[in-house]
Amino acid sequence: MSLDNTSAANRNTTSTWQRYAKFLLPSFIGVLLFLTPITHEGKQTIVIGLLADTIRLGLGAALPLIVTLTFVLSGIMSSYVSLLKPRWINSFPLLSHVFTTTPLWLLLRGLGGLFCAMTYFQYGPEWIIGSDTGQVAYMEIAGVIFCIIAIANLLLSFLTDYGFLEFVGTIISRPFQLLFRLPGRAGLDAITSWVGDSSIGTILTIRQYESGHYSAREAATVATNFSAVSLPFCVVIAQMAKIDDVFVLFYCTVGLCGIAAALITPRLPPLSNLPQRFYQREQRAEEQVEPYPNIFVRATQTALARAQHGPSLKQILNQAGRSITDIFIAVLPAAMTIELIVLVIYHHSSLLQTLSAPMVYVLQMLQLPEAETAAAGTLIGFFDQFIPAIISTNVDSPITRFVLAGLSVTQLIYMAENGLLILRSSIPIGFKQLAMIFLIRTAIVLPILAAAAHMIYG
Repeated sequence: MSLDNTSAANRNTTSTWQRYAKFLLPSFIGVLLFLTPITHEGKQTIVIGLLADTIRLGLGAALPLIVTLTFVLSGIMSSYVSLLKPRWINSFPLLSHVFTTTPLWLLLRGLGGLFCAMTYFQYGPEWIIGSDTGQVAYMEIAGVIFCIIAIANLLLSFLTDYGFLEFVGTIISRPFQLLFRLPGRAGLDAITSWVGDSSIGTILTIRQYESGHYSAREAATVATNFSAVSLPFCVVIAQMAKIDDVFVLFYCTVGLCGIAAALITPRLPPLSNLPQRFYQREQRAEEQVEPYPNIFVRATQTALARAQHGPSLKQILNQAGRSITDIFIAVLPAAMTIELIVLVIYHHSSLLQTLSAPMVYVLQMLQLPEAETAAAGTLIGFFDQFIPAIISTNVDSPITRFVLAGLSVTQLIYMAENGLLILRSSIPIGFKQLAMIFLIRTAIVLPILAAAAHMIYG
């Protein structure tokens, strides 16, 4: 062999190792951070949860002040930009995107800044600043979310942008076809939601439908059953409900509930009644599939291709910064204000208790303690995913807190988030149908969660 041929072979070998390293090393870090269970001080958790706890404890009393300043900034700047529309804001696309909003969301942000400041300074009526309303929403829950969202967004790229998502999504594509009677690409939607965000998974599903890869029934099935709550959010919910000491068992139970609901719900109306027609076309869009010898090789090559276009450190920081800014400024003040409103209604009126009265008997049949306190949390989650976990903070029994936390992450139809995205999309499904799917999923997962809670805490 000539010297030139030897050099070329060495370069090819080095290039191959570099390609694999760019896929394997970041993915290994991502798995270690997000998917590896650990035990710390007697509690089961994952590394990302431990890091978030460390940050929260390190900030201490400064964290409520940071939350307050952020929410007040959101209210003031959103009002200024949305109402006065200054020209200079157009030179800053991110700020324009974050602070420009609709009248309803502007109202929620403004109230969020006002109520959060009142709660921090303990100035105002007790029903706003009280320990079971404003203190819970703005000082406790918002602080936990701040920390987990910040650290998760900074590190999530290791799991999503270097091929791991594509590798696992390809591997599970065939089981999705066999178990759920869905196109294999639905597995990628599920994985995207699982490690990223349920709204991202919903948006991906809508795009797949409009591109002709899903029928109407398939798109609705994926959006309502596989737009799973993200792993970092599950950590937040477990911490809110004070069951993070059994987080691994909690997450395994959530996974089992998700599989059971996804197997049963699509086979029942209203999903089973939706048409198998495609969006603005007669048949499914053709897919180009490379002729790989087996699924593992295909998954590996797909992952390697994705890893080659993985972001640089600067790109990771820019992307994380944009995402964190958007969530902290645009989403959290409004979301926490919705939480406050629900908590005020829950604690200072009997409306939710009256509407959920039939669920008291269901919870009692499942032998769940404090059924009357918890009943509202079984149904009110239709409007927002935080609410069942928030209600769990008023429950002493870990069994019932476990169940409410599980409902927060398995009911999936949250009108404040993915429910609204589905209604505004081209997928032919309406509000009443989403409500029916929510109730069906609740009926499926509630007994599973109750049984698991009794086994864990019994």
